[in-house]
Amino acid sequence: MKKLTKTAIALFGATTLGFAGFGAYAFADNFWLGHNNMVRINNDLDQLSQTIKNKNDQLTKAKSDLADAQNQLKDAQSSQSDLQSKLTNAQNQLKSVQDQLKQAQDQQKSDQDSFNQQLQAKEQEIQEKIQETQQAITDGNAKVKAKQQEVDKANQQVSDLNNKINDLTNQLNQKNQDNQDLSQAVKEAQDTRDHADTVVNNSK
Repeated sequence: MKKLTKTAIALFGATTLGFAGFGAYAFADNFWLGHNNMVRINNDLDQLSQTIKNKNDQLTKAKSDLADAQNQLKDAQSSQSDLQSKLTNAQNQLKSVQDQLKQAQDQQKSDQDSFNQQLQAKEQEIQEKIQETQQAITDGNAKVKAKQQEVDKANQQVSDLNNKINDLTNQLNQKNQDNQDLSQAVKEAQDTRDHADTVVNNSK
């Protein structure tokens, strides 16, 4: 009975050692394949990191361009306000001249024709100034509209870059998960080999 038991133990040990040897060979083979995969993954991660950095640099530039466009819009709006103030002043000047007309009519009716000619010339000059100011306001509004379009375009670029960064971040997270799975597979193979070695040693 003891002889049979020793024979069975020896046979089991030999079989286990054979499997252990086969497992070690397969593990070594898988180790090299895993190593190449790890190298490729690390290269991919480096490229992905550089891509994210480039996109972040583009986002920073887009934000800077947006800030510049907003400042230009603010300046244009300020210019519009100044032009509006000039128009008001011109209108006030016109009213003042009209008041002077009434006073002159009351004081010197005999000089009414001459004074009216001078007044007409002054009003024509003021009207021309008003038209010039209104044209400047129109031009200012066109510039404001153009700057607003630039701001809208910059906002769209920022939104597109944010979406690209989100996509790249998701890809990086997936690469990290794949790397964790590979590390787990290597650990489980090592644990299996250690267990097989223990069985063989216990069988001696």
